[in-house]
Amino acid sequence: MSHKPIVALKLFRRQAKQTGLAIVKLEQFRDLSLLLGHLQLIHLADSALPIGAGAHTFGLETLVSEETLRVDNIETFFSDYLKESGQLEAVFCRAGYAARAIADLNARFSALRVARESRAASLKLGRRFLGLAGSLLQQDFGQAECHLCIAFGVVGRTLELDPDLVCAAYLHQSLYGQLSACQRLLPLGQTRASELLWKLKTRILEAAEGSQSQSIDEVWCCQPALEIGSMRHPLLPTRLFIS
Repeated sequence: MSHKPIVALKLFRRQAKQTGLAIVKLEQFRDLSLLLGHLQLIHLADSALPIGAGAHTFGLETLVSEETLRVDNIETFFSDYLKESGQLEAVFCRAGYAARAIADLNARFSALRVARESRAASLKLGRRFLGLAGSLLQQDFGQAECHLCIAFGVVGRTLELDPDLVCAAYLHQSLYGQLSACQRLLPLGQTRASELLWKLKTRILEAAEGSQSQSIDEVWCCQPALEIGSMRHPLLPTRLFIS
């Protein structure tokens, strides 16, 4: 039996005495511990997490500039995005959760991220995410470089949450961030963006579920427009985003 709940309970009781909270039994604490894990996941899956994700579009800015991505086709675009890029990242998020060799996972994911700008952005965000999560959870993850999707899986395992929930939460925050970027790039209002995020939740779950049956040796992604957009991004005369 793991001693983590007992150790955490002692910490909780010590904090409770300081704050005046009622002392709970171990059985009650297990439920509270699970609830706390969910709250921590919500925190880490917030697109406003201070890791710099809001400065990246991974090629979307170019597609908007070239009028490939418009308000009238945005729902179809992101539906396809989740089927392709979303499922790819969910597979690697799940692999990170399964504690595979992180260096090997990073090398494989880098090989599938053709555009240098997007690849570098994913590594930078992953490094910052692990650094922040390590500070919050008081744990040394020991990874100098790690893609964001893999890092999210690693942290999800530390929180001892269901891997399907972890993958879905990662995809949700990723999509939310992309839609937020589109609000700054397109005449896309907050209400419409919220409607899109709501409608696409089923696609998020489909991508997360699809990642269960695919391995990192089998998964692939075909979104050439997004990769080319990322490659062309440094050539834009005016840019709002880093990638």
